Amino acid sequence: MSGLPIRKLYVDTKFKTADSTSNSDFKFQLPRSAFMPVDSTFVIDEINIPYSWNTVEKDINDQMYIGWTSPSTGIRSHDAITIPPKRYDGAGLASQIQTSLGAIGAGSASWTATYDYTLNNITISSGNPTFKVFSDGDLKILTTTGYTDAVRQNPKSINDIIQIEGVATTALTSSPSTPFITGFLNLLNYQDLYLTSASMGSFDSQGPRGESTIIRKICVNSAWGFSIIDKLSLGSDVMSCSKLSLSTIDFQLRDVRGRIVPLHGAHMSFVIKFGVE
Repeated sequence: MSGLPIRKLYVDTKFKTADSTSNSDFKFQLPRSAFMPVDSTFVIDEINIPYSWNTVEKDINDQMYIGWTSPSTGIRSHDAITIPPKRYDGAGLASQIQTSLGAIGAGSASWTATYDYTLNNITISSGNPTFKVFSDGDLKILTTTGYTDAVRQNPKSINDIIQIEGVATTALTSSPSTPFITGFLNLLNYQDLYLTSASMGSFDSQGPRGESTIIRKICVNSAWGFSIIDKLSLGSDVMSCSKLSLSTIDFQLRDVRGRIVPLHGAHMSFVIKFGVE
């Protein structure tokens, strides 16, 4: 490996470039350009990421979409309620959903949302109208002008947390006698993280959305407030950097949908180890 200009690169967001967007969408400047020889490889190792994001994050998954029939006029209406960003447990999330539903002004409707500790789900009931909490699939086929194409394409919904399943339909299926029941709550928000880089990504990998910029998948193996530590690097994690000229390298920490994962100012670090095939 004598032909390598560098064998290890220690990356820490404390030393990101001044024009970096955040600690999860940043650039790292090498002190000098490094031209990687033919057949050179790299692997991401010794990852340390603080679990610092919330269950609900603003403009990422803070919306719940609902349609209901007014108990007084019989007119169907649609709305989106906002769940404030925060770390939630099941009971706290149910309480906030009930509060947010109560603010939409659905006629004389009275809303309740209760958490079941045994089943880890939330039951939403209304004293008057028929209603439905829409899944992302439901939103794609809704024709109401209340939801724009931008909403359909990126609803920023809480549905990954409450895990709604089933065939997409616009029919209002919940009523006072048939309440809405969420799926098994996923309060982790993110189960897997993806480190991406347009500078170093190649066609060695293909992500779940067809992207080719993923350079490492990281399993969330710690609780909130602790560090996610990943020191396991397997042979299949080795990727090509043959004939790349490295100077300023971009990195992004994303979720499975390609969205940037907010770290709220906390810093992440990892090591890039170089070799030759």
